[in-house]
Amino acid sequence: MNSDSAQLKENDACGQASCSDKRAGYIRSFCLSPNKLLFAVKKLDELGYFLEDVSCVHVKEGFELVYHFDHWDNPGRIVLRTIISEDKKEADSIARIFPGADWHERECYDFFGIRFKGHANLIPLLLSPEIDNPPLLKKEKEKKDLNQLLPDPEYDLTSSQDKEFKEYILQFSKSKSKEE
Repeated sequence: MNSDSAQLKENDACGQASCSDKRAGYIRSFCLSPNKLLFAVKKLDELGYFLEDVSCVHVKEGFELVYHFDHWDNPGRIVLRTIISEDKKEADSIARIFPGADWHERECYDFFGIRFKGHANLIPLLLSPEIDNPPLLKKEKEKKDLNQLLPDPEYDLTSSQDKEFKEYILQFSKSKSKEE
């Protein structure tokens, strides 16, 4: 493995994958570095996608934030994934772009202690503010690594996921404009 591959593997723990929609429930899954998340979310908003949900999984690599998007006119779920470190436990809020993310992010804050930068009202949604330890944090021996959780997809950690995402969105945008 060359140094570029090792660097990508270290920085992009979940890679990117495509699966059949029937099997996985989505047509495309992208793993982005946390600093690229807002760019991707803005692009999806510009293209008319809506947010279905935001969830979090505590894994060996840190916290995987999972964002599901779909489209009314051109159905096909897109999944954005990002890994944030256990040390930092912080991600950008997407609630200014998709207001429905407000509650999802507050739920991730309640149960995992994830802080969402730029969130206007990051207060507990379901739990008492007096709770010190978020209840869904796993002990080290209970954590799975991403390959255990997502064993089927083929990972391509040597290509640029950001470039592929841009190309996919651009292709979708061109096909959509031809239909209009």
